Amino acid sequence: MAKDAAPSIDRPTDFLDGMRGYASFIVFVTHMVVPLHPNYGVGFGGQNGKDDYWPTQLPIIRLFHSGLACVHLFFVLSGFSISLKPLKLMRRGSFDLLFDSLVSATFRRAVRLFLPCLVLLVIILGMVCGGIFDGAFELAKKENWPFEGDALVPPPVFETWGAQFKNFWQCWWQWSDPMNAYSRISDMPYSGQLWTIPVELKCSLITWITLLGLAKTTAPIRITVMSLLTFWFYARSHSDPTLFVAGALIAELYIARQETSSVSASLEKVGVKKEESQGQKLKSWALFLFGLFLMSYPRRGGNTSLGWPLLYKMGALLVGDRGKLMLDLFTCAGSVILVYAVSASASLQRIFSTPLAKYLGKISFALYCVHQPLISWFGYRNILFWWSITGNKSFFTFELGFLIAFCIQLVITIWAADAFYRGVDEPSVRFARWLEQKCAA
Repeated sequence: MAKDAAPSIDRPTDFLDGMRGYASFIVFVTHMVVPLHPNYGVGFGGQNGKDDYWPTQLPIIRLFHSGLACVHLFFVLSGFSISLKPLKLMRRGSFDLLFDSLVSATFRRAVRLFLPCLVLLVIILGMVCGGIFDGAFELAKKENWPFEGDALVPPPVFETWGAQFKNFWQCWWQWSDPMNAYSRISDMPYSGQLWTIPVELKCSLITWITLLGLAKTTAPIRITVMSLLTFWFYARSHSDPTLFVAGALIAELYIARQETSSVSASLEKVGVKKEESQGQKLKSWALFLFGLFLMSYPRRGGNTSLGWPLLYKMGALLVGDRGKLMLDLFTCAGSVILVYAVSASASLQRIFSTPLAKYLGKISFALYCVHQPLISWFGYRNILFWWSITGNKSFFTFELGFLIAFCIQLVITIWAADAFYRGVDEPSVRFARWLEQKCAA
């Protein structure tokens, strides 16, 4: 094979799915790591020498267990992917097709997002009513919890089915409101990671309304307005729509780059990327690494952690000395920079277009859905089982037992995600299209 040959890429934007797949996997890793390693959020050197010297706390490396940063990455990728087709139609002046596209996407979006989650939650409710989560519920109680870090809250267990169904309905009602200004994990204790789903729906609608309002403007005006909206949303402490609109802005720039080179356009048709110069590669990789660095801002000790004191002071000028706002500032900025860098570089896109990346991208939504209930139900007790064999008194035996349990949990979770993708996620997409056709005038 020639040195510069690119791997087979089914679609030019496969890298979006690949990035989403890796991000979903990191969320799974985070939820496995957090309860056993309470100092996972501390930056390297950020705690005055107290448990702050581990390689996994170093910048960029710590991204392997930084779930929140990956959720922010999800939002940028979602904004990019849902805007790509409408923006292409705008730039061609195909406004009738643009209207049809936005109508179709808007009609299907809620079904696409909520139907798989509803199926998952009903399955979990059935497991709770069948007593399958009783052990997990007891283990997570404060007096029984065996780990130093916080638990992923398992589904609540009530004595009667009537009380259980009432609680489930109340949680569903609270969680499913896309206009809720403060979506919280506690809104859906039956599967806490689903707090992002109403946010996805709300921000998708905001993004499409933005595109609709700018549909007949020139590209420079559209880019300017979306840039201003991105800063305005962030200044108003609305980080989620900030990331979605930023994703749409990156999509506009991505399309513009495609259109500026007829050579690139002709090569795209046969699935081959135009080769970058060494200078372009260096710039892209520098931007990529800078984005990764910003995304790896630590939850604790940012003012003294390796590589962060200067940026911390600069961030404090913008948002003050407040931990959550500082964390959002850097992880949001890093996510936007990362997606932009990859979208502008064929060499970076190849990393996220490998067979493994494509597969993880394919099951990413299913993986995101199923991993947390499986960890609460089986993962923690699996760790305790292996500790009963390896012991956990020394660093080696502690991590050995965890590693064995993690590998087993990974196999189970990937299998379950694949089954959920084939049995629930993919049929939900088809059902949304079928429902749209049946309801069409």
